[in-house]
Amino acid sequence: MMKSIQEAEKKISQCRLLFQKQEQLSQSILTSSLIDSLYRRYELCKRKLDCTEQFRLNYYLRQHFGQQSDEFNLAKVSFSPTIIVHASIHVFNKEHLRLLSRGPTYVPPYQMAKKRNLAKNYKQLQHDLNRLFVKSNVNMIQSMFLQKQIKDLYMEMFSMPILSQSIHERAHYEQQLIEQIQNDLKRFNLILRRTHDQQNVFYLGDRNSFEQLSQEFMLQTDLFEIDMTIDKENVQATRDYLTNKIKLMNCEFENIFVNTTKYKDELKKINVVIDKVELPYLYFLPDLSKQPLLNVKPMMMTTQYSATYRLEKFLNQLLQPVIDIHQQGRIFHSGTDFLEKFHNYIDQYDRLHSTTNLVTITINNFHHLTPHHILLSTLLDFFVKYYHLPIVENIHITKIVRLTSLFLHNNRFYYDGKIYRFLKGGPSNSGLIETLSNIYLNRMDNFLINQSSTKQNELYGRCQNQIFFTWNQSLNELEQILKSMKSDYHHLSFDIHIGKNLNYLDLYLENHNGILYSRVHHQHNQQPYTLPYISSKGNSIRTYSHWLRSSLLRAIRYCTSIEDFNQERIYLEMTYLANGYSIDFIDKHIQHFLKFFDAKSLQQLPLDQGAYKKIRHRLFNFMREQRQHKEKKQESFKKNRRFHLSYIYDNVGPKSRFNKKLREILSKHVQLPNTTFENNKLQLDIRTKTQHSLNSLLSGQRPSHPIINKKIN
Repeated sequence: MMKSIQEAEKKISQCRLLFQKQEQLSQSILTSSLIDSLYRRYELCKRKLDCTEQFRLNYYLRQHFGQQSDEFNLAKVSFSPTIIVHASIHVFNKEHLRLLSRGPTYVPPYQMAKKRNLAKNYKQLQHDLNRLFVKSNVNMIQSMFLQKQIKDLYMEMFSMPILSQSIHERAHYEQQLIEQIQNDLKRFNLILRRTHDQQNVFYLGDRNSFEQLSQEFMLQTDLFEIDMTIDKENVQATRDYLTNKIKLMNCEFENIFVNTTKYKDELKKINVVIDKVELPYLYFLPDLSKQPLLNVKPMMMTTQYSATYRLEKFLNQLLQPVIDIHQQGRIFHSGTDFLEKFHNYIDQYDRLHSTTNLVTITINNFHHLTPHHILLSTLLDFFVKYYHLPIVENIHITKIVRLTSLFLHNNRFYYDGKIYRFLKGGPSNSGLIETLSNIYLNRMDNFLINQSSTKQNELYGRCQNQIFFTWNQSLNELEQILKSMKSDYHHLSFDIHIGKNLNYLDLYLENHNGILYSRVHHQHNQQPYTLPYISSKGNSIRTYSHWLRSSLLRAIRYCTSIEDFNQERIYLEMTYLANGYSIDFIDKHIQHFLKFFDAKSLQQLPLDQGAYKKIRHRLFNFMREQRQHKEKKQESFKKNRRFHLSYIYDNVGPKSRFNKKLREILSKHVQLPNTTFENNKLQLDIRTKTQHSLNSLLSGQRPSHPIINKKIN
């Protein structure tokens, strides 16, 4: 099907070139009536090609979905990616399934007006403004005046949005469908969850079977231990127990920082505000990577109000720069970063020969590598062997280790009527756990580096749990090194691949007779033509617009061949078409991308590999500029010169006008302290958040237990 689209594009291009030639000749030899006939003929051919292309696309996708096995049946609903149905029985009709096929990211329209809850929706912006006023030293009277002025503006602009009849009817109809789906999920004891692969796809299954797999995981795992069992009689006792644990944490902070006057700022950053604490909870997502078998993966829901959030943020700001400096040059931050370093290695050392092997090592359970006491001893050992200084930002390393111990031993969460505590690692969304895992794996990195790059000028690096290095020596020697590594780290599980071609991150790599060939790699066990899952906290329309741009950038950086880039560009267009985006939306963003990067030649046929190579080189330079811009932006946030502001927006209302007026009000009344005239301009990053997505409305992943739905204290 990809080939048929390419052929259609070539035919259109040929017709266009032929028409242009005929048009030039017509100026001297053709009559106006003949020119008009030729033009109508050209338009007719173009429409036929478009119809053929759309038919083949429709036919291909339907046939593709129809080839799945019975165990992994995909309901054939419309053009969009379909939900994955494992339920033995359900009564969802075509309209229900069509709505679910929009995926867990989809946000039904016009929820704000139905709830008439603008005052509640304003609270997020109010919180952000209060933080801005405090950091900008705005006095209380002026702060109250500005809050009232901005709130009145918000209520005025968004209270009476102009809504078309079609949008209103659609919103009402979809709300009815959602209520019917919610009732049927309960009635037939079904479970609806997004898939673990972070794609915008729903999984529909039998609740009993899914919960049985979840319970088996909890019984067999060694990652957690039961801290307390909750019943109807001891709910308040459980709250008291958790409150006392938090109080003990706060007391221990003061024991660590004995001089409370000297460490006043540090204590303010890490002390837990007990009456605001929310208990994290565990839930499971379906893992279909080994289809038709179903596995489940645990996920942790934490917020900025969890007991360890402030401590984690404080410690990670101390430790991450230390490990980043030590591991500089051997950490890959992304696939693009890896590829840039690989190209630099090839250009600098000229070590990629026809006999060079590529090696990847994947370490499983990156966030749960080892028990806490080993993580702590590894942290102390790292300070002694590699840091060589007794303090980090005026805090002694023994204090840092004690604080880290508090963090590790107080990560509690709720699941199925019990309070659990981590025994290995911590939440997978924790930046500090990632930093501690990097410190733990530092010794293994050093072992492999000493065996490879230091002696033989090999490329070595790691992106989280995925290691990559080149190998120019004998495979027997490599096997001995890997055998020794497995022996030293026998408690870890490894997936190792060696060869001239393999996959690393989202890249396909091939050593083609000493020349590096690469392109984008799509997982074969993932449903094709799907967009990534976007959290309900973000704005999916804006995020998907940016994702198309970043995916095109990735395609140019990854694909060494212009033919592969063209294939990936078509794949992206098909993905957006299959997800309901208009051809105008897609064409607008692609044309903007090509114009911005001066890459119009990528659409010209025949494809020019030489011009593509120059564009690719230019975009690698752009990546470095982009990284520098990001660092400057982060520095502005740290220095309180740039601020995040966000509010809930339902894609209905004068967002642009409100943002403009908001900037005008704040720029006029807020002056940054301790800045020169040149850089005292207030920088605002205004973002909108959507209302409830289908995932939050239908997944039911949040427990209904009172220990979760009320504050701990």
